Amino acid sequence: MSRQILRDEKATTIELGYILNLVVLMIFTSSIIGAFYVRADASSQHSQRAEFTDLGNEIARDITNIYLTSLRSSDNNLSVIIKREIPLTIGGKGYAIELEKATSDNMAYVVLKEGNYKSIAILNSIDTHVNLTGIVYSGSGEMTIKMTKNSAGTLIWIE
Repeated sequence: MSRQILRDEKATTIELGYILNLVVLMIFTSSIIGAFYVRADASSQHSQRAEFTDLGNEIARDITNIYLTSLRSSDNNLSVIIKREIPLTIGGKGYAIELEKATSDNMAYVVLKEGNYKSIAILNSIDTHVNLTGIVYSGSGEMTIKMTKNSAGTLIWIE
């Protein structure tokens, strides 16, 4: 009886065979596309984080250069302004740039925020006596770094 079932071609129609083959092909194709999509999305997030880190380090370098230049200057009334362009979006998303002042527990730093993600660039040479402040949103496409040094102290801010 089992040999009859194996040789019986009346049980399946040709149309049903084509449909089953199509379903198997669709499952196989969607699994390959899904795996590629997950890999591409992870790569996009990695490049976005790298761009945040690079931009934060560039801004930290500019602020450090301004500060170190002011330390070497004998002028007690010094004012420096640097304008720089920033990307409108990174990874298709807007972000914020914020300066955080040094405290007795933490060093001064530049932080870039986008949603739940933060990138921090530490300002090693900035002491607690320097007042840092300001926040800039990426929608403007540019930011200004300003520093004023006088007898009252040093103030660095972004706008």
